[in-house]
Amino acid sequence: MADLLLGLDVGTTGTKAALFDVQGKMIALASRGYGLITPKAGWVEQDPEELWQAVVETLRAVSQRCGPHDRIVALSQSSQGGTTIPVDAEGHPTHHAISWMDGRAEEEAYRVKNQWGEEFIRTVTGWPLQSGLPLQHIAWFKQNCPAEFAATRQFLFVNDFVSLRLTGRLCMNPSDASITQLMNIATADWDERLIGAAGIQRGQLSPIQASGYVMGHLVEAARQATGLPQDTLVVNGAHDQYCAAVGTGVTRPGRMLLSCGTAWVILAVPESLDAGLQSGMAISCHAVRERWGAIRSLGAVGTSIEWLLDNVWGGEGAGRKRVDLYSMINQGVAHTAPGAEGLLFFPLAGGHASGYGPVRGGFLGLSISHSRNDMARAVMEGTAFELRWAIEQMQAKGVQVVELTLAGGAARSAVWPQIIADVTGITVTLPSVREAAGRGAAILAGVGAGLFADPETGYAAFQGEETRLEPVAKNQKLYEGLFARYQELHRAVIG
Repeated sequence: MADLLLGLDVGTTGTKAALFDVQGKMIALASRGYGLITPKAGWVEQDPEELWQAVVETLRAVSQRCGPHDRIVALSQSSQGGTTIPVDAEGHPTHHAISWMDGRAEEEAYRVKNQWGEEFIRTVTGWPLQSGLPLQHIAWFKQNCPAEFAATRQFLFVNDFVSLRLTGRLCMNPSDASITQLMNIATADWDERLIGAAGIQRGQLSPIQASGYVMGHLVEAARQATGLPQDTLVVNGAHDQYCAAVGTGVTRPGRMLLSCGTAWVILAVPESLDAGLQSGMAISCHAVRERWGAIRSLGAVGTSIEWLLDNVWGGEGAGRKRVDLYSMINQGVAHTAPGAEGLLFFPLAGGHASGYGPVRGGFLGLSISHSRNDMARAVMEGTAFELRWAIEQMQAKGVQVVELTLAGGAARSAVWPQIIADVTGITVTLPSVREAAGRGAAILAGVGAGLFADPETGYAAFQGEETRLEPVAKNQKLYEGLFARYQELHRAVIG
């Protein structure tokens, strides 16, 4: 009989359930997607019942993969943060979920800025004032939807909405609570001043408990819906970036996680809360007690390689599969020299100075002698230069980085991780597992079940194989000069 741990990853556009044994081997994986609702320009919503149905379907799918003598001991959740779900006394939504990507509450953000000041919000909550987070969502909801507001008993977020359906209990975790702009980062508790600014009472928010806290067992309705054993423990999880940090071992100062998708997101572990706040990055409680995480987005720098695939490599319209195009690009770059024969590339969106908004970029120094392989290398080097620029800004403000862990698309490239190591001069680690957030949630489930003393012990048990890439001295020296040139031309051309 094998004891199994379940990591549930409820993301922005889909949910995954990953089942692991206690040594970290993945036994089963199921996923379900869902859409975004955009009723007006700048508004982004989701149907909470659609999210719940995806949870039910994925949990049922992996539960059916268990052997006859296997036992699912516990599950925990990784979730998108900053999405607000108002519910009535029975836990039924009174309005669609307002997404963290929603921008409707600009007036509410302006009022908070005038009343409290941006620096107060940043230093108390850890996050810079934004219109797309729950403090502003709730204030907007109260002002603009009075009937639905009056019918609302609780303001939930994705993690405690799902947990309530599973266990019948209200429970929030500190890393997700950090992103609401309703929690005091220093005390890891709701802040009465900010709750008041939102126009609600403390009792309308779930109690905050540590990641790894045991909430209880499945209620009968959840057991029937998911097919999981009723004695499965449900353990308090963490925000998806922090679950990914647990799943990749980024839990100590000096280590940094780079999640490489369409957007590139940095998560570093500062020495202390004060050091994190001084960095100017967005600070949340980590899933590990008495530690914090500093998050910074480079925005959609990953779109540059997608643009290259579609417009230079011919795209899928040429009859090639996406995976084959990626393979072609990696093979091509492997046969080019560092420096791309003098070709520089500035990313088409995002970068060290632009978290999300589009910018104009492109190639500089392009000649008829350059090949599409040179162009691909220049794209990879340009995004690595932007990463180095951001890391140097972080280090200048006291957040040290001595090891960089990669997860996501770029981590699966045969050449891009080494380029990152050479450009930044930092050791790059490539974990063998791909489902980092689900893996981290499963580790937290093991902590709650008493199988691991803490998340770091769980990571050690789950660790598996890793690949470490050290900077190549010859390439590192070349990139020193190119990076200085890149910065000079960026300031002159991009601004």
